[in-house]
Amino acid sequence: MRIGRREKIIVMSILMMVVILGGCTQTKHAQNTITTTVNTYKEPVQSVVGNKYHVESIIKSVNVDPHSFSPSNNNAKQIADSKLIVSNGLGYDDWVNKLVTANSQDKNLIDFSSDVLHKKNGDNEHVWFGVSNVQKLSRAVYLKMSQEEPKNKEYYKNNYQQYSQKLNKLIVREQKLKQKLNGKKAYVTEPLPYYLLQDLGVTIDNPHFAKAIEDDTDPSISDIENMQQGLKKHQVDFLVVNKQVTSGIITKMTSLAKKNNVPIIYFTETLPSDLGYYQWMNDNLNQIEKIVNK
Repeated sequence: MRIGRREKIIVMSILMMVVILGGCTQTKHAQNTITTTVNTYKEPVQSVVGNKYHVESIIKSVNVDPHSFSPSNNNAKQIADSKLIVSNGLGYDDWVNKLVTANSQDKNLIDFSSDVLHKKNGDNEHVWFGVSNVQKLSRAVYLKMSQEEPKNKEYYKNNYQQYSQKLNKLIVREQKLKQKLNGKKAYVTEPLPYYLLQDLGVTIDNPHFAKAIEDDTDPSISDIENMQQGLKKHQVDFLVVNKQVTSGIITKMTSLAKKNNVPIIYFTETLPSDLGYYQWMNDNLNQIEKIVNK
């Protein structure tokens, strides 16, 4: 949960310097590991590299906020020892950049948002909610690894194609759901599912409120009142709640939605440790489908 993020800045800075200095003194080992900053990207990467590499995520739990995460010396060593590092970018996991640079791993970093999707600062950072985005990431990993290891190119290519076909099943589901959802409106507690709702043709109808929650600031009185009235008058078709972020105002909005029989969808920002990306996104679509079919 994002509680007191600003108060952590000074402590995080001190810890980061310790980690960087510790990481710089590490001796390189055989690079048989690929690192992802969050476990969201473990499956897409592992599906491509197969049995050639072990993919390990630094953040593995829904109980850890990537924004305010403080890396350890072990994390720095892991970065130093990795064949490839995959980050989200757009400010979501900036802590990894200093570790990468300190350990001379810049050429082995794939910044998903910047390098693959060509997003710019200010764009929505929750890029993994777009299935086609993740397809592009897996392709980028295939191309990168094929360049590094030409002898394994066909192996990586076949793995990428199989995983891409698997993700296509989710895209087909989205296209079918869009036929029923196109033009619908939703409230979100923060702009977490932006890319998913966009793919489904659903409009986020409280962008200012959502951005305030994401920025850890108080929503304006007018935004709160508009959202309350919208829930009471059924001006939206459902409410999307990020289970990993809690506050008094979110609790009030959730209670108000329940009281007025507005359907609620609960998403997590990062993946539970026992789920891969495909199953996680499939479960998200299951929730939406239940609402559509009511």
